[in-house]
Amino acid sequence: MRILLTSVAVPSHLWTMVVPTARLLRAAGHDVAIATGAALADDARIDVPVWPMTRMLSPEQLAADPDLAREVGFPGAGEPWAPLSPGDAAGRLFAGRVAELAATEMVEVTSDWRPDLVVRECTEFGGLLLAERLGIPVVTLDNAPLATMRDPDILPWLNRSRAALGFPAAADMAAVTDHPWVSWLAPGWLPPDQVPADYRHYRAPRVDADESLNPAIAELTGEGPVVMAAFGTRPAAMLANHQALLTRVIEALGNLPCTAVVSAPSWAGRLPKNVLLTGFLQQRLLLPACDLFITHAGFGSVREALTAGVPLVAVPLDAEQPQNAARLTELGVGVALDPAEATVESIERACRAVFDGPHRASARTWQRRTLGLPGPDAMVHDLLARALPR
Repeated sequence: MRILLTSVAVPSHLWTMVVPTARLLRAAGHDVAIATGAALADDARIDVPVWPMTRMLSPEQLAADPDLAREVGFPGAGEPWAPLSPGDAAGRLFAGRVAELAATEMVEVTSDWRPDLVVRECTEFGGLLLAERLGIPVVTLDNAPLATMRDPDILPWLNRSRAALGFPAAADMAAVTDHPWVSWLAPGWLPPDQVPADYRHYRAPRVDADESLNPAIAELTGEGPVVMAAFGTRPAAMLANHQALLTRVIEALGNLPCTAVVSAPSWAGRLPKNVLLTGFLQQRLLLPACDLFITHAGFGSVREALTAGVPLVAVPLDAEQPQNAARLTELGVGVALDPAEATVESIERACRAVFDGPHRASARTWQRRTLGLPGPDAMVHDLLARALPR
C-alpha cells in the first residue's frame, strides 16, 4: 500500500507524530513517503523517503517575504497587526494560500505515485485537499490539540484554498473533522465538545529505545526533586536573544531544594550550583526520571510529560500554548503562569505548589491511563483498515 504523510514546514510538527508514524508503516512493509517543506527535507535523521515541497512555506519564509506574507493574509513589514482570533491566525498561517500552494504541488508530484491513503498532521491542510482531489481516505494525527481546529474562523481561509482547487465551499468545519483522528494521549484531554466523532487513542511508539542518557545528566547526585526546564526549539532560538524569562527560571530553580536540568542555547549569567545547563536535552528520555517539568506547553511536551506521569509548570509563549496551559490547570496536572508576569518569586511559588500539591498524583493517573491504551501495532492496523475497500 502507498501512504503519503504530510507535515507543515515546522520541525516540531514533523517530528512529533509524522516521522514515527512513517517508520511504523514502513516497518509494516508499506511504501511510505513524507511531504514537507524543502527546508526540512534534507534532515539526515529522516530515514524514510521525503518529498521536498518547495511551495510549502515555513513561518520563517513568510516573515522574510513581506509581499508573500500580505498575500497569505498577514500585514507586510511595518504595517499594523489587527487583533486576530486563534482560529483566524491559524487559518491565515495554515489553511488559506499556504494550503493551496502545498496542495497544488502535491497534486503534481502524486501524478506518478498515487497514494492509497493520506496521513496528515492536524495543521497541514494541503494533504486534506489532496485526499479530496484524489478521492482517497485521510487520517489526521492530532499533534496540536486545542489548536483551534474546530474554530469557524478558519473556515474563510479553508474555503479560499478549496476554491483555488475547484472545490465547493465548506459550510462548516466538518470538512476538517469528519474523518478518523489519532491521538497519543488518553481520552479526556480535549473538552467533550471538541472531540471529533471518530477519535482514537493509542500509546506512542518508543523512538529512543537504544538511546543512552547524557552521562553528565545520568551521573547527577543532587538532592531533592529533579526538575527539567525546556522551552522547545523555536522558543529556544527566541530566548537566545531575549533571555529574561530563562534568567528568572534559572534563578528560581537556584532558590529551590531541587536538582535541575535546563535546556539553553547559550548562557552568560550566574549559574546556581544545583542547575545543569545543556544545549541539547533528551527530553523524552529524561522525563520519566523527573518530578517536575517547566515548559512552554507545546502539545508534544505536554503529551510526553503526561505519558511519563510528570506534573508541569507551564509558561506558554505562543500558538495554542496558552490554551494547553489552561487545560493543564483545569485537569489538575500543572500550574500555569503568564510569561509577561512570571517573576522569580512566582516561578518559585508555582514549583513549590507542584512539589507539595496533588499534581503529581494526577499526572500519574494520566500515565496509567495512557499505558492502558492500544499500542502502535493496533494503530497501524487501524490506519491501514481505513484504506482497504469496504
